[in-house]
Amino acid sequence: MATNSNVPAVEPGIFGPRRRGDRGSRAPRLVEAQELWDIDDVASYLGVTKQTIYSWRTTGYGPAGFRVGKHLRWRAATVISWTVRLEENQ
Repeated sequence: MATNSNVPAVEPGIFGPRRRGDRGSRAPRLVEAQELWDIDDVASYLGVTKQTIYSWRTTGYGPAGFRVGKHLRWRAATVISWTVRLEENQ
């Protein structure tokens, strides 16, 4: 199977934010490396507010996101890799 070298590898078993509608479920959900997250997903995963994510973007901090039309999106692998690098640098 071919891999895309531009996408960071994510360890199997990485858990992401709960999706809308999962309010009653406390069980984490597995994340696909290519999955796209919106700002709600990123804020939920990082445990910060959406405003914090917007503020980080204006200062160049935080995981790199991109626009799909007028919508902001992040690859799950990018957000997870960013948090791993933060942890490694402490």
